[in-house]
Amino acid sequence: MDDPKLTFADRLAIARIEARGIRRAVAGITHQPDIDRDIKRVKERARKRAATNK
Repeated sequence: MDDPKLTFADRLAIARIEARGIRRAVAGITHQPDIDRDIKRVKERARKRAATNK
């Protein structure tokens, strides 16, 4: 499945989520399923938006 076209706001949200993951990794937390889940949620929101705008 192709990734949806992300807006600037979507890309910014993903960057914020990844930054949170990096801070946790520096602190020694390696298991971060919530980071993956949050990124998936942003992409799913973009996918739904693209489907309704067709």
